[in-house]
Amino acid sequence: MVTITCPHCRFSKDMGKDAIPAGPVRVTCPHCNRKFMYHSGEPGVGKGTVPPSPPLPSAPASGSPPPEAPVRLASPTSMNDPPRSARTLNFAFTGKASEYFGIWIVNILLTVLTLGVYSAWAKVRKRRYFYGNTLLDDAPFDYLADPMAIFRGWLIGAALFVGYSLGSRLSPILGSLFGLLFLAAMPWLIVRSRIFNARNSDHRNIRFNFRANYAEAYEIFLGLAFLVPLSLGLLIPYVVYRQKKFLVENSQYGKTPFIFEGSPKDFYLVFLKAFGGFVATVLVVALAAFLISSPFQDTLAALSKGGKMDQEPIRRAAAAVFAVTMIVMAAFYLFVAVYVNTTLTNLTWNSTRIADNRLESTLRARDMAWLYLSNAVAIALSFGLLIPWAAIRIARYRFDHFAILALDELEGFAAGAQEEISAAGEEIGDIFGIDVAL
Repeated sequence: MVTITCPHCRFSKDMGKDAIPAGPVRVTCPHCNRKFMYHSGEPGVGKGTVPPSPPLPSAPASGSPPPEAPVRLASPTSMNDPPRSARTLNFAFTGKASEYFGIWIVNILLTVLTLGVYSAWAKVRKRRYFYGNTLLDDAPFDYLADPMAIFRGWLIGAALFVGYSLGSRLSPILGSLFGLLFLAAMPWLIVRSRIFNARNSDHRNIRFNFRANYAEAYEIFLGLAFLVPLSLGLLIPYVVYRQKKFLVENSQYGKTPFIFEGSPKDFYLVFLKAFGGFVATVLVVALAAFLISSPFQDTLAALSKGGKMDQEPIRRAAAAVFAVTMIVMAAFYLFVAVYVNTTLTNLTWNSTRIADNRLESTLRARDMAWLYLSNAVAIALSFGLLIPWAAIRIARYRFDHFAILALDELEGFAAGAQEEISAAGEEIGDIFGIDVAL
């Protein structure tokens, strides 16, 4: 018997030697459905061991270089080898509201005084502050974007926005044409924005990256989006799943790609629970309306027969029913919206790993709902001056509940080659309100 262990999920299975073909074979793990190469021809292979990977093929006679080896490869472990223990690398956010207030107020004043020209520098200052105060294993992140590159993208986006606005005023047909062109460009804008931000973000002098997978972007953000109305909304969880999977699996830290292990079923469960909450809320509101109006059933019956009675109690009852309905529905919308957003965030990060390192997010919906509600009240009462305090508060909570369960040292990741990338996609997306985040 020979024990074959998947190098990706560590699932092991005993198989007879006669059932394994000689030489290198491609094996599909029944647990994680990932493929890996297994070589059965090495001498001494027995139960509880996994043979070494076959050597890379030699260069062809033409003199062309051999294929590049994978940057990182998870090492197969046998059932008899001691398991590696994961250590928790915690994120921390050290920003302070008093510090960020100075950056925020200067950004607003200069952006207004320069009619938006300073917005590129304002964006870089804000992101550098938040990146620099976000620590992973006591090492900060850094945002490296050049404000001039963002400004050039802003000029392109502003010109397109002015053209769209003027075209819409001059001719509805021209406005519709601009809208169709923008819709057709949306997947391209999303990818370019992700590439720009990833390549200008780094940790421990290793930059992130995002692969330019335009074909899949058009399939997901344009093709599948058109099918949602035809499915009466039933495809929404699947579309969200594909979007998250696309954003994760095309992201890289240096040369090492992120891996997404979520399934459509997980996303459907989130939306199913939210729909269950909607049904329960409607039933509660209907019951409350019935209980409030039931004492006035006799009055309503008399009025329907032409009788004259005091209608003031009925008006009060109707006002009470309306008020209860609005309060309950507003509370439902807030909590369910926060629940879906928070649960999807946890699901996405908890389904993500890089090499053998798994990400962990433990946000709680009720905490997030309280943060959003209290922040909204504080911002309203302060006429907007507490926006920096609210932003710092949200960031600190998010990173306090975010960690990496690491089996590898972060210093072991290899940096990838970088090239200059335009900020046009980033700025056009900002001007037209495109925001696709994990």
